Amino acid sequence: MKKNSWLSLTLLFVTYFIFGWKLSEFDIPPHLTWFLAIAAVLVLAMALSFPLKDTKSLMMRWFSSDVGAFLSIILGAFVAVIVVAWLHLFVTALVLTSAGALARLDIQLSGWKNWRAFAVLATISLTGVGVGGAIEFLSRTGRLGIFQG
Repeated sequence: MKKNSWLSLTLLFVTYFIFGWKLSEFDIPPHLTWFLAIAAVLVLAMALSFPLKDTKSLMMRWFSSDVGAFLSIILGAFVAVIVVAWLHLFVTALVLTSAGALARLDIQLSGWKNWRAFAVLATISLTGVGVGGAIEFLSRTGRLGIFQG
């Protein structure tokens, strides 16, 4: 791996560390929060590692019909309203995606294959989320583990 790749991978770790820290502050049941966070991290790592090759032809076919174009405009307007209403969540998702894309680009320039890129992205992201959540939990409760008395 190139020396410059470590900078983007460190940025990826720090970004997910902060995400894990903030995730621990929610008032949602922890098992649900962490399940959704782990699923989201794995889906994002998979989407960045295994891009769809036929996306352009699929989108061109969809937009070439009047119904597809109309539904896309309606869906786009709906997504724009959701983005404005929940801007803080959208910005968080955008930062996580940007850090992942930067790390994926550096991994791709290093010549690694898709499965190895997925493993690196998923491992660093999950480690960052876990360490961030654990340190926030430790700072809030003063306990090292969940099951300690």
